[in-house]
Amino acid sequence: PLAERLADGLRALIAQHRLPWCVTQVGARVEFQFTTTPPHNGSEADAILDGELEHLIHLGLLNRGVMITPFHNMMLVCPQTTVADAQRLLDALAQVLSEIVATL
Repeated sequence: PLAERLADGLRALIAQHRLPWCVTQVGARVEFQFTTTPPHNGSEADAILDGELEHLIHLGLLNRGVMITPFHNMMLVCPQTTVADAQRLLDALAQVLSEIVATL
Protein backbone atom coordinates (compact mmCIF):
# COMPACT_ATOMS: atom_id res chain seq x y z
CA PRO A 1 0.00 0.00 0.00
CA LEU A 2 2.82 2.48 0.73
CA ALA A 3 4.46 1.84 -2.65
CA GLU A 4 1.11 2.56 -4.30
CA ARG A 5 0.80 5.74 -2.26
CA LEU A 6 4.30 6.79 -3.33
CA ALA A 7 3.52 6.03 -6.99
CA ASP A 8 0.32 8.09 -6.79
CA GLY A 9 2.25 10.96 -5.20
CA LEU A 10 4.83 10.85 -7.98
CA ARG A 11 2.09 10.88 -10.61
CA ALA A 12 0.53 13.91 -8.94
CA LEU A 13 3.86 15.78 -8.93
CA ILE A 14 4.47 14.93 -12.58
CA ALA A 15 1.00 16.16 -13.50
CA GLN A 16 1.36 19.29 -11.37
CA HIS A 17 4.58 20.21 -13.18
CA ARG A 18 3.14 19.16 -16.57
CA LEU A 19 6.05 16.84 -17.29
CA PRO A 20 5.83 14.24 -20.08
CA TRP A 21 6.83 11.43 -17.73
CA CYS A 22 5.24 8.28 -16.39
CA VAL A 23 5.44 6.18 -13.23
CA THR A 24 5.67 2.41 -13.12
CA GLN A 25 5.18 0.22 -10.10
CA VAL A 26 5.82 -3.47 -9.63
CA GLY A 27 5.12 -4.45 -6.05
CA ALA A 28 7.44 -2.47 -3.79
CA ARG A 29 9.43 -1.02 -6.73
CA VAL A 30 8.40 2.42 -7.95
CA GLU A 31 10.14 4.26 -10.77
CA PHE A 32 9.52 7.35 -12.86
CA GLN A 33 10.69 7.58 -16.44
CA PHE A 34 11.22 10.48 -18.81
CA THR A 35 8.53 9.35 -21.26
CA THR A 36 4.74 9.50 -21.38
CA THR A 37 4.31 5.73 -21.64
CA PRO A 38 6.23 3.04 -19.79
CA PRO A 39 8.98 1.31 -21.77
CA HIS A 40 8.29 -2.30 -22.73
CA ASN A 41 11.86 -3.58 -22.60
CA GLY A 42 15.42 -2.69 -21.70
CA SER A 43 16.18 -1.17 -25.11
CA GLU A 44 13.24 1.23 -24.82
CA ALA A 45 14.22 2.07 -21.24
CA ASP A 46 17.79 2.80 -22.34
CA ALA A 47 16.60 5.04 -25.18
CA ILE A 48 14.71 7.37 -22.82
CA LEU A 49 17.50 7.85 -20.29
CA ASP A 50 18.62 11.43 -19.78
CA GLY A 51 21.79 11.29 -17.73
CA GLU A 52 22.01 15.04 -17.15
CA LEU A 53 18.42 15.34 -15.96
CA GLU A 54 18.76 12.25 -13.81
CA HIS A 55 21.92 13.69 -12.26
CA LEU A 56 20.15 16.99 -11.49
CA ILE A 57 17.28 15.20 -9.79
CA HIS A 58 19.53 12.92 -7.75
CA LEU A 59 21.80 15.78 -6.69
CA GLY A 60 18.81 17.96 -5.80
CA LEU A 61 17.38 15.18 -3.65
CA LEU A 62 20.73 14.53 -1.98
CA ASN A 63 21.01 18.23 -1.14
CA ARG A 64 17.68 17.82 0.67
CA GLY A 65 18.76 14.72 2.58
CA VAL A 66 16.96 12.20 0.38
CA MET A 67 18.59 9.46 -1.65
CA ILE A 68 17.03 7.21 -4.24
CA THR A 69 18.84 4.45 -6.08
CA PRO A 70 21.97 5.83 -7.74
CA PHE A 71 20.81 4.57 -11.13
CA HIS A 72 17.55 5.28 -12.85
CA ASN A 73 14.86 6.97 -10.78
CA MET A 74 13.85 3.99 -8.74
CA MET A 75 12.63 3.71 -5.18
CA LEU A 76 12.08 0.53 -3.19
CA VAL A 77 9.61 0.52 -0.32
CA CYS A 78 10.57 -1.89 2.45
CA PRO A 79 8.69 -2.84 5.64
CA GLN A 80 10.67 -0.21 7.58
CA THR A 81 9.64 2.60 5.21
CA THR A 82 7.14 4.91 6.86
CA VAL A 83 4.50 7.25 5.49
CA ALA A 84 6.70 10.11 6.72
CA ASP A 85 9.65 8.71 4.71
CA ALA A 86 7.59 8.61 1.52
CA GLN A 87 6.23 12.10 2.15
CA ARG A 88 9.74 13.44 2.77
CA LEU A 89 10.81 12.09 -0.61
CA LEU A 90 7.76 13.59 -2.33
CA ASP A 91 8.29 16.98 -0.66
CA ALA A 92 11.96 17.04 -1.67
CA LEU A 93 11.15 15.99 -5.23
CA ALA A 94 8.48 18.70 -5.47
CA GLN A 95 11.13 21.29 -4.63
CA VAL A 96 13.63 19.83 -7.11
CA LEU A 97 11.08 19.66 -9.92
CA SER A 98 9.95 23.24 -9.26
CA GLU A 99 13.55 24.41 -9.64
CA ILE A 100 14.11 22.39 -12.79
CA VAL A 101 10.86 23.46 -14.44
CA ALA A 102 11.61 27.12 -13.62
CA THR A 103 14.71 26.90 -15.82
CA LEU A 104 12.88 25.54 -18.88
